[in-house]
Amino acid sequence: MENAFAENSPQTRQVLLVDDEDQFVAQMSRLLKKRNFQVTTARDGSQALALIEDHTFDVVVLDIRMPVMDGMTALGLIQEKKSAPAVIMLTGHATLETGIEAIRNGAFDYMMKPCDIEDLVAKLNLACTVGQIRRRPILWPRSLAGELILNSFRRIEDTDPLLEAYSLLNHRLTKMAGETLFIVDKNDRLTGHLSKQDIVDSVARLRGLNTITWGELSTNPQWLPELKVGETMHRDTVSAEPATPLKHVAKIMMEKGIRTLPVISEDRKVLGVIRLRDILVYLDSAEDTTDEPFEE
Repeated sequence: MENAFAENSPQTRQVLLVDDEDQFVAQMSRLLKKRNFQVTTARDGSQALALIEDHTFDVVVLDIRMPVMDGMTALGLIQEKKSAPAVIMLTGHATLETGIEAIRNGAFDYMMKPCDIEDLVAKLNLACTVGQIRRRPILWPRSLAGELILNSFRRIEDTDPLLEAYSLLNHRLTKMAGETLFIVDKNDRLTGHLSKQDIVDSVARLRGLNTITWGELSTNPQWLPELKVGETMHRDTVSAEPATPLKHVAKIMMEKGIRTLPVISEDRKVLGVIRLRDILVYLDSAEDTTDEPFEE
């Protein structure tokens, strides 16, 4: 078993990075190579397809906007290939519609540029592992919440100003962790959660308005009240412990209609977040190889 896992160790994971921005490609290649990925580069979709014909890649990181052949077109052609590699779409112009289109067309996931290297590495590792599972289902390695924790948890305390939460949600929170902040106290223990909608509702209520949009708030940050995060957040935050089975976590998240969930230790310290999409990818891979029903 150890040898089988070693065959897909980070040192042997092949990544094709496709982007026409030379500086971005150079920087990301350097960072990925430092993390023991083997990186090949291409400047457009056409070059990427030619490389895929002659080489085997575990993951393709594909920009959407490129000359000659754009990322969406290349994605469709990659999906037509037998044993197609996983594709993570990259874009500096992401919208919800763009992401939905990419996923529907077969992309494993998508990220906005500039992307955090650790978040990209987490997605690359997940994509590689899922590909390994589909090829060799006996190696199914994930069954507990603690085994799918992401590195995209952004620490913010309940005593921080609401402006800090706004800044994280508006500029610095990656798509990896969705649109919800999980709030901690000074000892990193979970105290609550806060979303974009919570902030918008708070502003509208204090200003006596029926409703405002996040876009309107983004152009009028002076509307933000001088409150602490703890005065606006929700305290009834659903969480999971590392030993919670993935099927149980997925069931809770789907029932509650939430996309991300904090994983906490016995003393309620936040260890990271787990994402529903990632859980479902693993469970789907497992269901492909077993007759076990999806139940508790």
